[in-house]
Amino acid sequence: MNPRAHHTTNSEQRGRLPEVPFGYEALLTREQRQQVDLCRGIGWVLQFIRRPEFHSPVVVMQDVAKKSWQVLDNGYLEAFHNLRGC
Repeated sequence: MNPRAHHTTNSEQRGRLPEVPFGYEALLTREQRQQVDLCRGIGWVLQFIRRPEFHSPVVVMQDVAKKSWQVLDNGYLEAFHNLRGC
């Protein structure tokens, strides 16, 4: 085992990028922006936006019951279960 190897945190894995970047709206489709605004209006929180290389951003919101939802490119919501230990 390599003594220099260490466990990386989620923050290190995302390269120290914030969970919700400044100006995030530019990353989203029009439909996603509309859905995010609607959900915020009923008390939901924008939890994070994953920005995988060569793929569309993954937009995840949390409802008032603390359940996570992905906002798809077309603005539809889908239950989100891939939290990677968050």
